[in-house]
Amino acid sequence: MSFFTDRVALVTGGASGIGKAVADKLITFGARVAIWDIREDRLAECKERYGNRVLTQSVDVADRNAVDLAATEVAEAWGGIDHLLNNAGIIGHRMTVEDLDEAELDRVLAVNLKSAFLVSSAFIRTPRTSSDRSIVNLSSIAARTGGMVGNIAYATTKGAMSSFTHALAKELAPHVRVNALAPGVINTEIQKDVFADPASIDAMANLIPLKRLGTAEEVAGAAVWLLSRDAAYITGVVLDVSGGR
Repeated sequence: MSFFTDRVALVTGGASGIGKAVADKLITFGARVAIWDIREDRLAECKERYGNRVLTQSVDVADRNAVDLAATEVAEAWGGIDHLLNNAGIIGHRMTVEDLDEAELDRVLAVNLKSAFLVSSAFIRTPRTSSDRSIVNLSSIAARTGGMVGNIAYATTKGAMSSFTHALAKELAPHVRVNALAPGVINTEIQKDVFADPASIDAMANLIPLKRLGTAEEVAGAAVWLLSRDAAYITGVVLDVSGGR
């Protein structure tokens, strides 16, 4: 998509999984991408792979000062930010509501939800390099299914992310489009914390109409489409990427 040539995109949690797949695709289409993550080793791999097409930054996205400083650095380096993928997130430890301790609840809320508020705010306050600006948030089908037993904090944050998307789309229209993706079970590293063995993965696949887990690249394709001008008349939408679940 020539639309992204020399556009500036910011991807949180962009050094692995879905975030990395989106960054890869945006760079392939000519964008410059600021990749925020807390894994220094993976940030270094991204820098080695893409050179000056990326700005790799170690950022705690739940820390307002860190977010604002990093966004300022992107704007100073490249003039502004046009597109944002709020992708940073964790599943958290599996706990029922009876056992969920306050520290774990705060951790999941901070990474999955607070970060979207902070990063979106910084994005809006940052100069732009074009008149087309867009945000894609990462929700989950857990927002409507409740997810797996023991992942109540995760599912709750994803439900909030869907609501956040609807509200932010109204608030920022007509100048910025805001949409979300709700992936189903995607074959990424984070799923290793959920499915301990191949048999459990096969059992989950059998519950999906398309009979397989999704890939990060498939989610990235939907994300990049929503960020692009091809989706110019779409805002406030939560799009399932779930194989039919």
